[in-house]
Amino acid sequence: MNNKDFNLEEKDIYKLFNEIKMEESEFNQMEEEIPVIQKERIKKNLNKKIKGQKGFKKLKYGSIAAAISLISIVGIGTASPAFAENIPVLSSITQTLNDKFGFHGEYEKYSQIVNKSVEDKGIDFTLNEVLADDSKVVIGYTIKSDKKISDEEAMFVLSSVKINGKMPNGSHGSSTGNYIDDYTYVGTEEIHTKIPQDSNKFNVNFNVSKIGNVKGKWNFSFSISKEELLKDSSIFKPNKKIDFPDSNVIIDKVVFSPIDTSVFLSGKSKTKRSGEHGLLDYDYWIAFDDKGTEITPKGLGGGSGNLKDGNFSCEMNYVRMKSVPKYLTIVPCKIISSGGGGVSVDKDGKETSMKVETKKPKEISKVIDGIYPIELPQGEMGKVIVKEIKTENNKTIVKYTAQGKAPYFQAQDLLIKDDQGKDIKIKDHNIRKDENNPNEFTKVFEALDPNKKYTIYTNDFSNVDFGENLKFKIDLNK
Repeated sequence: MNNKDFNLEEKDIYKLFNEIKMEESEFNQMEEEIPVIQKERIKKNLNKKIKGQKGFKKLKYGSIAAAISLISIVGIGTASPAFAENIPVLSSITQTLNDKFGFHGEYEKYSQIVNKSVEDKGIDFTLNEVLADDSKVVIGYTIKSDKKISDEEAMFVLSSVKINGKMPNGSHGSSTGNYIDDYTYVGTEEIHTKIPQDSNKFNVNFNVSKIGNVKGKWNFSFSISKEELLKDSSIFKPNKKIDFPDSNVIIDKVVFSPIDTSVFLSGKSKTKRSGEHGLLDYDYWIAFDDKGTEITPKGLGGGSGNLKDGNFSCEMNYVRMKSVPKYLTIVPCKIISSGGGGVSVDKDGKETSMKVETKKPKEISKVIDGIYPIELPQGEMGKVIVKEIKTENNKTIVKYTAQGKAPYFQAQDLLIKDDQGKDIKIKDHNIRKDENNPNEFTKVFEALDPNKKYTIYTNDFSNVDFGENLKFKIDLNK
């Protein structure tokens, strides 16, 4: 199967997600609360994310207001035959896809098998597996079509969720997926929302109304238990108060579960905000364990807020940790968009441009000439040092280290472009291969042509306010 080169301009992506239609009943249930905390984050980070992580789908959105609470987009890509072989019919889709991105939680162990299928408009949607804890529902699914599945269809699955018959406020989620072949697509979706606390079991209605441009009804009802996952989770309630320049924040809860690590916070903005701005400026939190190792982010940000009173809640999500540290160190960051803008679309289809503060970081690059190491400075953040670049088995492997304030954060921004300025697609987003050497990284690209010239590059992070003066510690005491 030919690779699909899916590369939307930023303005096109904003338009696509702002065209999501919402039922009037959804607005009624929202009352005055809207998930505004992510609206500014979209504009600030979208350009950076697309530039740095092309190749696979990783799409975040909210079921109540998908266009507003979109967290990040990483693109979309095609599975290799080897990837398809790694997902046998009875294997856990959720486990396989999370492993591919380096999110090595124990998804398969805690998944409950559903395997229910609904066919409509020539598309068969199968809900394969589900799992849940106190703050999210995770599903694994398969899409099969009698026609070739387009990139847009795979990228854009519009769904709504009801829990115990009610549509929850402030939900958001992440969706990751890949092709098995032209007619089969597998995905996993995490729906982060308020889960009933009065029982370990609850009922879910998961309704898909649109797959790409195809409207239909793929509706599912199932019961789910969070008991096993909660039983094996460690939960801390530090009630720590943080004074930010723009807001007051309380760390309500930190959860170490077999599938991920989450920091839950609530707060209040100090100033009156408009709908064009979030309620928390420093909304990208870089976390370190008690040994000083940066924790791999899984989905930073997300939540809901109220523009009238300035109150908001938010969740910062990281990968599973093998053991609970004595404390976490958090460095809050404020990221300014490196370029672009946005387009909002109202219910009548009228487009309105969204202005956003921008600051383009300086590109740091060197021609790949076979002489190593290649050192690329990254401004005040530090530097990356490329130790080796080799091409084998139809892929190019770059081995490098990152030195500085936040090595994993820095390591994500290492890219290769050809002599026409076109970025080479990334084939593997799991850059931290060795947990014992957390500042050594491996990034896998499509194979470079030995007869062409290429440039490897990063940036100086001048659009990132790395909040060292705001750094704080969360003590983890029961």
